[in-house]
Amino acid sequence: MAVGTSARESFKEMKRLKNEPLLLVAIIAIILFVGLFVVYPVIRVILFPDAETYMELFKRPRWFTAIKNSLFMTLISTLSCTAVAFLFAYVIARLDVPCKKLFRFITLLPIVSPPFIVALSYILLFGVQGIITKGLLGLHVDIYGRLGLWIVQTVTFFPYAYSVIYGVIRGISTNLEYAAYNMGASRWQVFRDVFWPLCRPGVAGGALIAAINVLTDFGNPIMIGGDLALLPTEAYMQINGWYDMSTASVLAVALLIPAVTLFLVNRFWVGRRSYVTITGKEISLNPFPVPKWVKWTLFSLTMLVSLFVLLVYGTLFYGAFTKTWGYDWSFTWENLQYVFLKGKQIWNSIRYAFLSSVGAAFLAMVLAYIVQKKQVGLNRFLDFLAILPGAIPGMFLGIGFVMAFNGGWLSLTGTSAIMVLALLFWNLPTCYSAATAGLQQIGASVEDAALNLGANSFRSFKDVIIPLLKAPFLSGFVLSFLRSVTCLSVVIFLYAPSTTVGTISVMVLVQSGQWGEAAAFTVVLITIAFTVLRLAQWILGRQGIKLEL
Repeated sequence: MAVGTSARESFKEMKRLKNEPLLLVAIIAIILFVGLFVVYPVIRVILFPDAETYMELFKRPRWFTAIKNSLFMTLISTLSCTAVAFLFAYVIARLDVPCKKLFRFITLLPIVSPPFIVALSYILLFGVQGIITKGLLGLHVDIYGRLGLWIVQTVTFFPYAYSVIYGVIRGISTNLEYAAYNMGASRWQVFRDVFWPLCRPGVAGGALIAAINVLTDFGNPIMIGGDLALLPTEAYMQINGWYDMSTASVLAVALLIPAVTLFLVNRFWVGRRSYVTITGKEISLNPFPVPKWVKWTLFSLTMLVSLFVLLVYGTLFYGAFTKTWGYDWSFTWENLQYVFLKGKQIWNSIRYAFLSSVGAAFLAMVLAYIVQKKQVGLNRFLDFLAILPGAIPGMFLGIGFVMAFNGGWLSLTGTSAIMVLALLFWNLPTCYSAATAGLQQIGASVEDAALNLGANSFRSFKDVIIPLLKAPFLSGFVLSFLRSVTCLSVVIFLYAPSTTVGTISVMVLVQSGQWGEAAAFTVVLITIAFTVLRLAQWILGRQGIKLEL
């Protein structure tokens, strides 16, 4: 009965759209664009192999091993990412210790960097020509495989879990902890029975975010994985080495299934599980105290991780100005000169990131406005379309674009358009989340006043909503830009010689052993990303808005 009633209400709401033709056109256009550039590529990949090729997935030992390895690395890297993220979040949010600005900076570095930067630095530190293994210890150590990848992925992705966990910990009132302590509970009991249950949903959400990133990671495995068979690298080898799209599609689908599962669990289970404290007027209390030995132990562990991350990035910058890594450690500008000679690739990175981010931020703003502020009978469906790309691994989307737009009525292969469109829709969920958060802060009375004065939905959106969404728009744009300028997985199958970007160049340079040039390229990309972030923070700061990642 309820379903029938809901269906009738939705149908009535859709009928009202005939009174707002511009809104109807916008909805139709959004459905068509997302359908064409997200749903259609996904379907193409899924339907491309025949049933026999799918069955080969379970018959070929290496492919089955790739599945097991991917799941295993996801498990152990997620556990370590979550542990380190919780450590940083707890120390920054709850402990009175020095160096908090340093710790926050450490959590920011991997986010503004290409995802493979840690793998590159790890090779420079501990590889055959490593500054520590060869330069200091005179050792030859095999750093490739599970152990190296685990360390690299932990450093790369713990900030993503940290951003979720820190937000939850910061929002937990200390009143309940003090109340429990005053009633006779020990400090351990306060942590176990009061603080931890309130943290659990955030920790679970952070863990799932880390798991999605680890599972779909391509840059680090291709550089440091060695002979370790993983789904992303195996799919890449099938296309790049054997030109076997059918087999690559099967492996991509095998990657898609757990990625979608993790995304849905995070979105519809963890995202809806939260604990809140209901109090009267908040009393300002200091963070709940912990024993000194616990406090300084946690501080020491956080500092050790921070020093390792600084060593990673310091090595990268050192390598950018080193003549010949492993042989001649003298200072040189040649590596940066090489990058500037490849200026078109850097320009491509900036251009594609800018265009895709503007498009993603604008489309997300329109989508969020319709879903949050309009009852059109399709709100849940439109919300699903907005978040759908977030469940699709970047590599999968790249393969889908190759299959969908390689010839036929819409041939985009080798063009700048295919690079921009792929990045645009890949970043749509990121921008949509920022726009949704911004719209939820705008009361209904603001738009109601405009509508009561005779404005239609378009006029209300243009004159009222858009000016109030400057900060969410810029936040979504910045996050999208950072992801795009440092992206490898989405574009690895889409680029042509004329559309090569910086991340592609770094991968090629690493594979050819040109460490200095690779480091210099990466330094330039990090500089670009960090500059854009600081500029956005400055712009928003002048308006009294703090942009945090």
